[in-house]
This record gives sequence, structure tokens and C-alpha cells, in this order.
Amino acid sequence: MSAEERITSLAARAFLLALARYSPYLLIGEPVVDPDGETFARIDLASRTIRLGARPITEASLDDALEALIAHEIGHHVAFPGHPVEHARLLLLERTFLPRLPRSLTGPFYDLLVDERLGQGWPSIEDDLCRILAARGARSPEDVLFTFQRAVIEELWQRREGELLGKNAAAFERAFPDYRIDAKLVAENLFAFAPDVTLQYLYFASIAWRYAMASPARKHAGEGDCAEGELSAEDLAAALVPKKGEKAAIARAIREGFFPKDLAEKLADQSLERRAGAMPGDGAGKSELLTTAMAAHYRREAEKYLFRPPPARVFADALVPTTHLEWEPGDPVADIDWVATLLRRGETLGAAMPLLRERIADEEGQSTPSFLGRTEIYLDVSGSMPDPKRALNAMTLAAQILATGTIRAGGAARALVYSVGHEKAWDFCRSERVLSKFLMRYIGGGTQFPFDILAASVEETRSEQPIRVVITDSDFDANYDAHRQNATIFARAAERSPAFVLLLHAPNREKVRRYEQAGARVVAVRALGDFPRVAAELAFSLFDDPGKTNPSG
Repeated sequence: MSAEERITSLAARAFLLALARYSPYLLIGEPVVDPDGETFARIDLASRTIRLGARPITEASLDDALEALIAHEIGHHVAFPGHPVEHARLLLLERTFLPRLPRSLTGPFYDLLVDERLGQGWPSIEDDLCRILAARGARSPEDVLFTFQRAVIEELWQRREGELLGKNAAAFERAFPDYRIDAKLVAENLFAFAPDVTLQYLYFASIAWRYAMASPARKHAGEGDCAEGELSAEDLAAALVPKKGEKAAIARAIREGFFPKDLAEKLADQSLERRAGAMPGDGAGKSELLTTAMAAHYRREAEKYLFRPPPARVFADALVPTTHLEWEPGDPVADIDWVATLLRRGETLGAAMPLLRERIADEEGQSTPSFLGRTEIYLDVSGSMPDPKRALNAMTLAAQILATGTIRAGGAARALVYSVGHEKAWDFCRSERVLSKFLMRYIGGGTQFPFDILAASVEETRSEQPIRVVITDSDFDANYDAHRQNATIFARAAERSPAFVLLLHAPNREKVRRYEQAGARVVAVRALGDFPRVAAELAFSLFDDPGKTNPSG
């Protein structure tokens, strides 16, 4: 029997025993045995897949410790971190205030919490867990942080000093003569802060970060950590804004002096801008992840203002059904009338011989309400507002709300961002993700509204003019006055559009009057923070059923 077959056979029974330490109803699959795996065990938090390395387990003689191995990995899925979003929260927190570490402190921190819980179980698997830790240490003697982690376990479980550290105990003590005191402090105090995981992490980090700084850099992502899995943009977006409990834990850590003054000052700053800058990765990969995560964050923020999708109402031909005909291969499947087919021919015959019913206009030109609408958004991204990938830009959020409101009303939207130049996503789109990612574009600099694009759009859309919304500030006034033809273009757009709306920050009253005389609707936004609320009210007013009360007003 090969090593892989033997480990697979043993793991099937060990998995049931490990599962019983939590719950037999836990939704997690049996471990997958990897014959070429480099680590003893690992769990992917995203797919909830446990992998066992047949070769290293056999070489370390851990065949009889599979229950402990698997139970430890299940612990990462159940509680620590339990979910990728919770891991993202601690990872962003760490990267906002600590020096750039060769490896994150989160992995060892989760390991300690899981092992402490398993060490209290019955029947005891403490000895097996210690064997696993010692075997891992023998495979990576240069990992200073993991060595310190084992020292904490020695103190926590009152094991003999140096039992888990092995041959490098003496060398480690020479390099870190106070490590035993640090290990005692963590063992005695860390679990007193439970169940506040953020506060536990901050206490652990206040002592362990020095050991992390002395550890070698990882050769690849996840090395040394048995809980892995790439964090998605959605996970990171959900973690960008700290929760109330996190803020309380940070305040207590600062108040009780966990960190020196310079680190405490950085820890206190958990602004969106700082946490966005703490995204993992480097180079182009980090830039793409940041853009996608911030787009997801803007979608989440937009949800706060759109409690329900406003219904869009335009007009299409009034259609009535014709008589039933035999459906033939090649006819549109969508035209099959399945209700009539099942009633007249039954389930068996109907499946083979369905009936179709076409729909045609009762009277040519007759119209009836239909759910469809289009919005064309012009977003000012000049230097007066922050880069939306780095901080919350109220005007960008307003554009996101308008696009989302249009799409959820059954319509489509397209957008243009402008400053000294412009970029556009000019195909009408029904994807919130695609538009929100485009709206993360930022140009900076001065403000030059693209009147030429507006003029071309009016001509291009002809009889299917979209609602047009310009989101800008009083700089628009100077753009309007820059060329004589701009007023003509503006008036024509206002005349042809179902609605031509200017969301203007701090507008001049006289300027507003001339825009309204030209046919535009001007919505004055007194404070930048009002843009999202005003955009939500605008979305409802543009698309709501005129026979119903506007929910926002």
C-alpha cells in the first residue's frame, strides 16, 4: 500500500473523530490527500477544503496524529478566523500600523487560539498537537516567529521548557534572552481578553511583532500558515470600515499602552484611506485588487441609500397574444406557452409537442408602460475631490447610486468621468460591477466638461434619448461660459433628454436660474456629504411610478 493510500484510509476515520470535537453536522468535506504536498495539513478558507501532505506526514511519523491535524484545520474553519472577511479585518488592521513584516502575525495567532481550544477537549489530543508542533519546527528551524509560538504553547500547557523548541532552543535563547518572559505573558494574558478577538490579536501583536521582524521572508504566499486562501475583493471591501467592536478594542489597546507612542498613533488612524492603502499585494496586482475592492465598497455604500429598486416607466408597444400554433424545431423557445401546453396535452405529450403563442401589437403604435430606462452619467473627477480608490468620494458614490438605481429599475446606464480629459464606458450596461469598477477612475487636475461628447450623444441617441445627469461643482459655470456654442449644446440636450439634471455642489443662484431657463433641472447640493442622499432621492424621483408616493420624500 502506498503512502497516499495508507494516509487516505487513516484520514477517513480520523476525520469523523475530529468532526465530533465540533459538530457532526458541520458542512465541510473529507480531507484530500496530496501525495506531493509540502505541508502536513492546510485548509483553504474560501473552498473549505482540507489537504493532507502524505509524504511529510509519513516522514515525520504522524500517521497516528491525523485526528489532531484535521481537528486543527477544522478549527480554522469554525472559529479562527472562521470566515475570510474576519481574516481580512485583522490583516488590514495589522498593515495599517505595524512595520511591513516578512510574514503576517495572523497565522500564528489563529494557531494559538485553535490549539488552546483543542487542548481542553476530551479525550485529550494535547500530546499529538505537541508532536505536530515539534515536527513543524524541525522542518523550519529558522522561523523565529514559529519558534516563539511553540514557546507560548509550552507555557500554556505547562510542558517542559525546550520540549517543543528542539535542538535550536539554546541558540534561540542566545538571540532572544527574554523570550521566555514574553511567552509567559502571552500564555497568561492572551486568553483573558477573550472573546474579543481583535483585542486578543492586538495584545499578541504587541509582543510577537518583534519576533516576526526577525523571521525570514516567505518564499511564497501562505508559507508557514495552515489557513490559506486568497482574499477576494468582496472580502476586503467588507473589512474596509472597522466595526464598533474593533474600534473599542483599538481604543483600549492604546489606552492600556500595548504599543509605543509611534505605533499607537498609527493604530489610532483607521480611516478608509489608510485601510485601503493597506491592501495586500504589490505592483499591478495590488492596484487591480484595490480598484475592485473599492468598487465593491462603493456598491455596499450605495445599498444604504437604495432600500428598494425604483421602478422605471417608459412606453413600448402594447402586445396581445395570438392563437396557439404548433411549435416547430427552429422556432424561439421563449415563445412556447408551457401553461397551455401542459393543460391541453399533458406532461408527457406536451414535452414532445409544445404549443407556441406569439404576441403582436393590438393596434399599431399603441403604447403601454414597460420597465426600461437609460441613464447617462457625467462625473466630475477633478482634483477638488479625492481619488475614489483611496478615500470615499461623495460625488463618485452619487454616480454609483444613480447607476445602481437605474439598473435595478430594469434599465441600463453608461458613464463618463472627466477633468482635464475624459474617459468613458459608453455602451449602455446592466452590470453594477462593471460600472462601479469604471467609476473608480480618477483623473485629477482642472475641470473641463466635454460639451462635444454631450452634443455627439444627443445626435447619436436620436429618438431613444437617455436621462442625463451631470455631477459636478461650481467649476461647471466657467466651462459653460468658455465657448458660445456650449450654451446651445446645453439647451439642445435639455430639450431632447427626458430629464437633464445637474447635481451642483454649492451653486451660484444666478447661474442656476439660467440653467433652469434652458430646460435643465438643477439640484443644489449644499454640502459634499449630501451628494449620496440627493442622488438616491433623484433616482427615485426619476424612475418612480408617478401614481405612487416617492419613498424618499
